[in-house]
Amino acid sequence: MADRKSAASKKPRPPLKRLGDLISNGVIMGLIRALQVVPYQRRVPLMGIVARRILGPISGFTGRARANLAMVYPEMPAAQVAQIAHDVLDGFGRTLIEQYSPEFRDHIATHTLEGPGLEAALEAKRNGRSIIFCSGHWSNHEATRTALDQAGFEIGALYKPMKNPRFNVHYEKQLRAVSGPTFPIGRRGTKEFVDYLNNSGHVFLLHDVHFARGESLDFLGHPAMTALTSGSLALKTDALLIPYFNTRQPDGLTFKLELMAPIAHSDPKTMVRELMDLLESKIAQDPAQWLWVHRRWKSD
Repeated sequence: MADRKSAASKKPRPPLKRLGDLISNGVIMGLIRALQVVPYQRRVPLMGIVARRILGPISGFTGRARANLAMVYPEMPAAQVAQIAHDVLDGFGRTLIEQYSPEFRDHIATHTLEGPGLEAALEAKRNGRSIIFCSGHWSNHEATRTALDQAGFEIGALYKPMKNPRFNVHYEKQLRAVSGPTFPIGRRGTKEFVDYLNNSGHVFLLHDVHFARGESLDFLGHPAMTALTSGSLALKTDALLIPYFNTRQPDGLTFKLELMAPIAHSDPKTMVRELMDLLESKIAQDPAQWLWVHRRWKSD
């Protein structure tokens, strides 16, 4: 992982890439600002339409989603692959505009946290025990983090900065607005993240991202380089490891916010394997809720 110092010492981005950053950020933020004048109940589905009809095809996300689906489900009919990719891009668009909608917090306040992990989390909070909340790219994972913040859990988050530095500025701002401090992946950011966790903090991690220096674990039938960070940190800090899922409901606006039972402490690989098994089970039930557009099976 590159730390902040090394990132700052990198050569400036070439002029054409800087121009591309400027244009792409301008287009996306212009679209978001235009939609922010539309009432929330219409804004969210409208952004879903824009994502599946315009942003997905232009960005290559639609093609990537179809390719990943075809790899995992080679026997799936092409029409079904296309439909799931269509639904994935719709969900991606909804998630994007939700994160840039001031009304989202009030909307989530109408939801209820549920599941066996809720009482475990509340007990850990009462006892001052550290907690690692963990999820995958399942629907809008910030919905549950928002609900947990509203329930009194200040949750720090480790995140990967966006490649477009212009977009990353407001992306970081949106992450900080959800709950607790944010820490960019890198030597310094990770150290601060661990220090925060050690101080009886509550944190959030995504466990289904490609990590080149991780361990190759099977995910949906194919090897995927996977970080064992969540399991390792839980053992080192005696933190509770609680998986969660926020499943978008058929109305496209509300969520089921479910905290699963804590993962038992064993060894990092076994613990992360359990997290992945839970996510695979969810994907088998409703594949359109997982973000098939991200590069989970990169080779480097």
